[in-house]
Order: sequence, then structure tokens, then C-alpha cells
Amino acid sequence: MDKHMDWERVRSLSQRILEPPLGECLLSEPVAIKEGARSCVLRCRVNCRDRNVSSVIIKQNKDDAARGFSDWASLAFLSQLPETQNLCPRFYGGDVTNGFFLMEDLGTGENLNTILCADDSHAVRAALRLLATNMARLQSATLGKQTTFETMRANLPEAEVLGRHREAANWLSNRPRLFKWFEALGCSVPSRFDVALQHIHDVYAEPEDFLTFTHGDPAPSNNHFDQNHARLLDFEYGGFRHALYDITAWNILCPLPADCVREMRDCFQQEFEKTCPAAREETRFAHAWSVLCAYRALAILTWIPPTIIEQDQPWADNWTMRGAVFAAISRLEQATISCEHLLPVHTVAQHLLKSLSSRWPISHNVLPRWAALESIQ
Repeated sequence: MDKHMDWERVRSLSQRILEPPLGECLLSEPVAIKEGARSCVLRCRVNCRDRNVSSVIIKQNKDDAARGFSDWASLAFLSQLPETQNLCPRFYGGDVTNGFFLMEDLGTGENLNTILCADDSHAVRAALRLLATNMARLQSATLGKQTTFETMRANLPEAEVLGRHREAANWLSNRPRLFKWFEALGCSVPSRFDVALQHIHDVYAEPEDFLTFTHGDPAPSNNHFDQNHARLLDFEYGGFRHALYDITAWNILCPLPADCVREMRDCFQQEFEKTCPAAREETRFAHAWSVLCAYRALAILTWIPPTIIEQDQPWADNWTMRGAVFAAISRLEQATISCEHLLPVHTVAQHLLKSLSSRWPISHNVLPRWAALESIQ
């Protein structure tokens, strides 16, 4: 735990929190399983009347209260919905003053990163399909429930600094960083490029029929696979935004091979269209896909500076910033080719690809390298 938190105090508070859902409890044997800048995560043994529960997880906020309490609110919200019971850990309760909450311990298992690093392409493709389906199930279950979640989040600290409108405004305000890339590469910008940027902003800020709860940070490590179940973890970025925000991450932010992306997109759409009529309309779904891919790809250009044109830098594991930028722009060019609203963005992507290809010794494969996907890439 945080150096300012005494274990005996945490245990006493936690036992009181657990009493309503689990009955009288005795916590023991705390083991730190994750220690990061944002949080400290403990696994504790628990002795209680519910014999199906032998341990619990305590998660304490550290340096980012806004994100920590979003994680809290997200799990509390999802734990109230019958349809999402098996899609994330159960929330037991928490202590606002001391900044920690308790949740279900999912036990042993593996995450997508582990599966990607193993040498089994069939297993990873099955895992990706299941993950995409469960992402859609979670989003289907939360359609129309924005007020419930936002009320819960508003009752916890630092809610006012979050939300999709702020995210969209921040994204648009980073326009000067995009233009630094264009200037550095000598790329001309179409006259209606700013109109296209505004359209992307508007769709993200007001998703209309596609507004639902999303995880917000679907990284390979933010999930748990166990006995044909896939659950989402770490909801620090959980909130109501565009339904395709999470699924497009696997095309842009953490780009998988194109065949895997198509499978995930199809699984997601087939599940989500059961409850979202807009997802049944291929034209609307395709437009949403294009816009959210553009939102994500252009965001990457605001995170990574054009200084890498001359000197590459590490990005994630064995993936470099050049690889991340080139992959994002390549996928941006593909995603916007048939979207009339984004034709200026498509043109810019073409110019950037041509310019970068002439400068960088980029191989045909710029995606992250995972053993399970070697035969697919």
C-alpha cells in the first residue's frame, strides 16, 4: 500500500466494507500484485461465510485521483447491471477518504498480452473474437444509462475534469501539433481539412445513437482470460463516449494484422447491432468506423513529435515511434478512403505516407511483433 496507509487500518476499513456483500470477514496475507504511478493493487486472503470467495483485491489510488475514482465508478456502475456481471470484476465497495476500493479477485488466468506472446495463432484469434464480442455486450448493456453512471461518478472526487466533451475539445486544440508534422514533411493541406477535423470532433463529442459506456483503454494487458471467459480490467478511462472508440484501438493504437481487425470488427458489429439499430445500418457503421479511426490516428500525431523524422525513439516494448506513426497513417489512409466527410484527411494521409516512405527505411511490416501473429503478419 501507499507508505501513508497503515495495513491494520486498511484491513479494518476493508472488513467493514465487505460485511454487507460477504458477511463478517477476516482479511489476511496481503500481497502486492501491481505497483504503478497511478495505483497499488493488493491481493488479500479473506475468510467469510461465502465459500466461493477466498480472496479479494484492494486497489488504492496514488497520483491520479480522477482516473482512480473513474475506475471505482465504472466497476460500481457495471456491477449493478445483470448483463455485465461476467464481463468485469464485481465491485464490493470503497473508502473515498483513503482512496481505495475492493473488488472481486478473478484468480489465475492470462491476459491478451500473454496470449499474443505465445506461439498459437488459433488461440489468439479466438481470444480476439471473444474480446470483441464481450466489448459489444458491455456496450449493449449500457445503452441509455448515461445518467446513472454520471450521477455515480459525480458523487466521487474530480469528476469535473473528465468526459468526452473535454476529450474532444483537447483533441481539437492539438491541431497545431498536426501542422508541425505537415510543415516538417512539406505536405500541403487541403482547404477543407479543418472542416473535416471539426466533423471528427463533433461526432466524438455527440455520438447520438452510438453513445454508450466504453472501457476507454483497451490495451493487451487490461483484460483477463480464464476458462473461455474474457473480462475487462482497469477502467481508469471508463466513461460514456462513442461506441466504436474501444474497438478501433485494435486498428490504430495497438494495431493488429488486418485480418484480425476485420474479424474483431465483424464480431463487435454482429453483437452490438442486436441492441443498437444504428449498428445495423452498414453506411452509418462504416462512417462511424472511419471517423473514430481518424480520431485515433490523428491523436497519435499529436503525441509523437516530428523530431522522429530524423531520429527514431522507442514507443512500446520492441515497437518504435516511427512504426507507430507509419502504422497509424497507413490505417488512416485505408479507413478514410470511402468517407466523403473525411476526404481531406485521406488526402493528407496519402501525402504523409509518400513523404515518410521516401525518408524512412520502413519494411513492409511496421506492426508490433507478437509470436502468435507471426504467421498472420
